[in-house]
Amino acid sequence: MAEGFRSDAVVRHVLPGDAGDTSWLERLNDFGKQETLRQVAFKGTHWPDMPDGCRGTRPVHFYPHILPDGQLAKAFFPPISGEVLRYCRCNDVAIHTEALNLRSSQVACFNVMFPLRQDLSLAARALEPVLPDVSSVERMEFEYTGPDEATEWLGEPRGGRRGQNRTSIDIAIWWSDGARRLLTLVEWKYTESRYGICGGYRSRGNPDKRRCKELNVLDPAAPTKCYLTEGRNRRRYWEHLKCAGIDLAVASEAVGCPFRGPFYQLMRQLLLAQFLREREDVHQVFVVSLGFRGNTDLLRSPGMLRPLGANVLAAWNRLLRGVPPVRHVTAEEIVEAARAHGSPSNADWLHYLNERYGL
Repeated sequence: MAEGFRSDAVVRHVLPGDAGDTSWLERLNDFGKQETLRQVAFKGTHWPDMPDGCRGTRPVHFYPHILPDGQLAKAFFPPISGEVLRYCRCNDVAIHTEALNLRSSQVACFNVMFPLRQDLSLAARALEPVLPDVSSVERMEFEYTGPDEATEWLGEPRGGRRGQNRTSIDIAIWWSDGARRLLTLVEWKYTESRYGICGGYRSRGNPDKRRCKELNVLDPAAPTKCYLTEGRNRRRYWEHLKCAGIDLAVASEAVGCPFRGPFYQLMRQLLLAQFLREREDVHQVFVVSLGFRGNTDLLRSPGMLRPLGANVLAAWNRLLRGVPPVRHVTAEEIVEAARAHGSPSNADWLHYLNERYGL
């Protein structure tokens, strides 16, 4: 338990039928409930005597689907666990604070995709849904932020790391279709019900969030009214929207700043893609959203974006000019392709993915 907290302050979140708070589970959407119960069952099967762990951001709140401190290695598929942790150390990749949560999206990404990084021949077959007409996969990197110059171009903190305080791509894949060298940036989601919201909009340091809700993106002064361009923040996102193919005229159909909700993360992915188009030795850079088939809430537009369309990716693609649209692929498609092209040596991994994630 974290130092300084009283034992009587501990909150134990439990499943229905156990003694403790159960309301947390009911607040989840259907997919979140399903996957939480799946992860609780996985934990109970493999480590029946292991106590519950606490949220990284709430150190006295304990949940049945979270591993206790010191058990990070158990979050990963056992044969890759040591290699994943070594990869993160050697490449200064930040392990997310919620990695002990068995619903961790970052961990799920590693569990599904890291074995493909170790076998690029299998990757070329399993990733066909992500990489149309793929001939070969050359390289895969996790929490990729691009070269150091990208940080300055985006106006992001120099003190950031891969996976922390910078625009980080969950998986960057360099590949070929037989004629061209290509790069695909993958945004991975597991149980998240949305693509995230603007850090400036939700910041407690933002003194006036009404300006975000009322912003007119066609106003020439709009960038100066954005919290992220003030003081030490000084993000440079607004400067690069046009060259990245983002049409503000269409974005103006949204209510207020279109980037304060799920478009914020998509916008940053597109900006980094544009930076890499200009500087990487590749013919084209694509962005792909990768989620789970049952997580339908992820693609639902929030109210402020509804004027652009009910599907958030279809709405986003309406903004794009002269750049490839963002495609959505499911984890199920990848694992089904891996299973179709796999060999007996991959049987344990595929069994693990089925038991752990229902893939």
